[in-house]
Amino acid sequence: MTEYFLSLRPLEPLRIGTVKPSEGYLDTRQYIPGSILRGSLAEWLKLQGRAGEIPQAVQKVRFGNFFPSPFGSVWALPFPMTALECKLEGGFRNFPSTSKEKPGHGIRDSLLVALAYSELEKQGARFPVPMLLRCTYEKEDGEKCGARMDRVGGFYAQLSGGWQKVKIKKAVQTKVALSRFRRAAQEKMLYRIVGIRPEGYFVGRVWAQDTSVVNELREAVEQIGVGAMTTRGFGKAELKEVEVQVERLEDRLRIFNEKLSEVWGSLADFARKLNGEGTFHNEPTATYFSVDLLSPAILFDPNGLPTLKLWLNFNGQRLEPIFWATQPTFIGGFSPAWGLPKPAGLGAAMGSVYVFKVKKGEDREKLVSWLESIESCGVGRRTDEGFGEILICHPFHREVMPV
Repeated sequence: MTEYFLSLRPLEPLRIGTVKPSEGYLDTRQYIPGSILRGSLAEWLKLQGRAGEIPQAVQKVRFGNFFPSPFGSVWALPFPMTALECKLEGGFRNFPSTSKEKPGHGIRDSLLVALAYSELEKQGARFPVPMLLRCTYEKEDGEKCGARMDRVGGFYAQLSGGWQKVKIKKAVQTKVALSRFRRAAQEKMLYRIVGIRPEGYFVGRVWAQDTSVVNELREAVEQIGVGAMTTRGFGKAELKEVEVQVERLEDRLRIFNEKLSEVWGSLADFARKLNGEGTFHNEPTATYFSVDLLSPAILFDPNGLPTLKLWLNFNGQRLEPIFWATQPTFIGGFSPAWGLPKPAGLGAAMGSVYVFKVKKGEDREKLVSWLESIESCGVGRRTDEGFGEILICHPFHREVMPV
């Protein structure tokens, strides 16, 4: 399949269904899951009297998530779970001049530091205290902030002028419920609908066999809309193909291991100063890579049982993550095309990070080709609906916490 980047521009508020906190309050997601676009395509075919073509049509395309972005040609990404910001003054220090954000103490990633720390301990290195990360921002008086670092969520975009958090703006509409029997307003039955304001863009990927499927998806989005309540003033949007500059996987893998080697060397020097010579190595002796979830994933262990842990198969061997950061999330939904709820359960949340390693002598070309294939196909089950979308060696892992 060929990868296409698409940009969706809302023309009306969008409501992307999520778990209801109460019956009278309908909230929305902050991004557009691939399953929503898949549902739009299926519903469009059904309205045209082509319901029998739905199974064949959706098999020709795999949907990724569409994330909010300030520009139609910029692919914003979710923060990995290892990204941290200062608890007192969160936010980026450098961002575009057009941004209205207040400067923070910086957002950093802790994965490479935690990975090197964990691997060195396995090799026998001993550190005087557990790994503790504090804000290293230097104030005007020369003192460091020293505040606790907390996990940061949401999305970010890397622009020419710096970094920028991407936030959506919501709008609330209050409506009155209707009686199914009298077909009139139901007394004391008001409910509120939260939608995404029609500002900015949503950019994401689809994998299709040819452009005909992409063209049909564009027609579906522009004719029937996206998300819920498309007959009540929500969901109208435009969809078009765009060019997005994405770093090659081979370069991401190389820089990931170069940064890890720098952090590893610093920690190894620190451990030797404390403990003298030891059996641990001064640099990594394997090739490492991370698998970062850009969408929730439905995972199963080798015995077929549900799990939050990811296993991979490479060159005839089963790979188990040596380090990971994840949490559970609810998997569910409703199919408007079939009028039925989708299977519900738990999965690994968006932003989850899994780190694997292979022997340093492995064929680099073969490794890169294999990583490209799993990035294209996704991981876990129901990948055609948008679940299990991944990015190998997420670029934000390079924003290393100081050692």
